[in-house]
Amino acid sequence: MFDERELSNPCSSWMHCNTLICLGDVLSLHAFLGKVVVQELCRRQLQNLLPDHKILLLIRPSKDKTAAERFTRITKAICFSKLEDTWQDLVQVIEGDLCTPDLGLQRDVYADLARRVTHIIHCAASIDFDLPLQEATRSNVDTSMNILELARKCPNLRQLVDTSTAYVSTCQEGTIAEELAPIPMNMSPSQLHYSIQKGLIDEAELLASSGHANTYTVTKCLSEHLLFEEYGNVPVTVVRPSIISAAQEYPFPGYIDSYAAMGGFISLFGSGFLHVIEGDPTASFDVVPVDFVASRIIEESQLAVYSEDRQTSTRKGSFKLVHCVAGLKHSISTPDFRRIGLDYFANVKSTRKPFWAYTGPRDWRYYWYKWTSQTIPLQLATWFFAAIQNKAMSKQMTIIKRGIEKVDATFPYFCLHTFDFATERRIDGGFASIEYIRVMIQGVHRHLLRRELYVE
Repeated sequence: MFDERELSNPCSSWMHCNTLICLGDVLSLHAFLGKVVVQELCRRQLQNLLPDHKILLLIRPSKDKTAAERFTRITKAICFSKLEDTWQDLVQVIEGDLCTPDLGLQRDVYADLARRVTHIIHCAASIDFDLPLQEATRSNVDTSMNILELARKCPNLRQLVDTSTAYVSTCQEGTIAEELAPIPMNMSPSQLHYSIQKGLIDEAELLASSGHANTYTVTKCLSEHLLFEEYGNVPVTVVRPSIISAAQEYPFPGYIDSYAAMGGFISLFGSGFLHVIEGDPTASFDVVPVDFVASRIIEESQLAVYSEDRQTSTRKGSFKLVHCVAGLKHSISTPDFRRIGLDYFANVKSTRKPFWAYTGPRDWRYYWYKWTSQTIPLQLATWFFAAIQNKAMSKQMTIIKRGIEKVDATFPYFCLHTFDFATERRIDGGFASIEYIRVMIQGVHRHLLRRELYVE
């Protein structure tokens, strides 16, 4: 999928690099992209496709586990199962918290980190679309600002890569350019940030005035503006992926461990619980394999061109926005997705065979099909399992209902329109969207519905 020939010429002039990867919660579903970035950095280094470098992995501890203990658990993830056993030697775990000043590190640890770091890749974020505004701001804005503050203090820094989303733009007509989207509320970015932090902004009013459908995209939009406003002498590249889904090639075809976006949609559809969606039945949606996004992030980090003949003392700041998308030509059409999905799951042994009832506007037909094919059967099942005191299945029904509610709240934004993202670097010409639909569906079936996620 990716042409690595241009990266496969290691030379003795490469200096030792220290790449800081910011993941946050490595065991959360939101670290899907981050894990693949780490996997790709390790794979390429082990195959001499990148210079020798140490991966400094910033992980937040949980209530009962240290960052090191959480990393030990994640090393068993199948994402890393194809790597040589020595891959863990390339990684150093740092316990910290991106949401706090100085990343939650002791002063001497923070200073040492700043001295060592040559490249920063920021993959941590919350992709929960329904987070309260202040919480979404802490996860998606404050983290980027704290990373930028660290970057300013890194004398050897060559590149900071921040991960955003292509959906920061609310434009739904024409081509969406690789440029900053309008900032909402007629405020400067810093004023808006301050007002949100102090609870002075009403969430509903902000979303209504901006055209954003959720707090995730509006806070990512604000984060981009603040990075542009404050980058100073830091070289910053913001990578904007569209909808990230299963791997096409690395670590292996179909790899996925996240119920976010397509993962949750396909899981509910394939297990026979989701039959209705508000959307345009002719629309296409832009979906990119996670390994394509990871490759673009690594490319933008400038790791492959790191050499000792570049002088850090003359470092100049820069700011660049890049889309990481499939493009209209390779977008997935709703009819193709529905047809291939139904064909695949029809041959899977299951107590519930999937079927599709309705895609269209939220009118009487939408509510009729939703109630008759989803709501009433699911509620009857919930009552039945409660009556026979099957706690496991009752819990499962609750999870399914919440999943459907989340799809109902978030997916229409992506299904009602066909987005056209401008970019100079579209997905490879050999990419076939029809085949990728099959890869994606097979991956969800194997890794999410059958839960093949860890090597025990």
